[in-house]
Amino acid sequence: MNRRAFSEIKSIKREIKIGVSGTNEPEMESFLEKLRSASPLIKIEEDTEITPAPALRIGNIYYHGVPKHKEAEAFAEIVKMLGGTYKSAEELPSIKYEVEIKIFTTPTCRYCPKAVIAAAKLANMSEKVKLHIYDATEFSALADKYEVSAVPKIIINDTVFIEAQTTEKKYKELLLNAIEHLKVHMHHSHEHA
Repeated sequence: MNRRAFSEIKSIKREIKIGVSGTNEPEMESFLEKLRSASPLIKIEEDTEITPAPALRIGNIYYHGVPKHKEAEAFAEIVKMLGGTYKSAEELPSIKYEVEIKIFTTPTCRYCPKAVIAAAKLANMSEKVKLHIYDATEFSALADKYEVSAVPKIIINDTVFIEAQTTEKKYKELLLNAIEHLKVHMHHSHEHA
């Protein structure tokens, strides 16, 4: 992870628990070492339940792979956001259904952090949103399963697919519209059940 990303983590105000699966991998160990040295408020716990590994979990946000380059910047931004230095003035429309967002990224994709951070903000505002971020280069079989030909690729509840390269604000709109669409869809399917 680049130095700037780590130095920004230093500003967190409250304890952040990070669950980790795959601590035996040297790359993950070195990443965790940098995280630990960035702030004493970062508490790392082994959590073998998180699959596929290697993976990190902060609350309802899961990162599959070892964050590198642009991915590391996005991960640092999430830590900073959850660590209390980020205050959201936005209110999220109430999400009544469980929503699972998967985002496929690569370490060099410059649009991926915007998509990841927009989705992380939603996950941070609602317990109902589970966010899984996958490094497509580390989980190529999964990327093939979801036909990832370009990143970021966003998949919501395995039914809505978003493939766009845009701004963080626009990603948030796309995600919210997709969740709205799912609500309508789920509502109808409950009525017909």
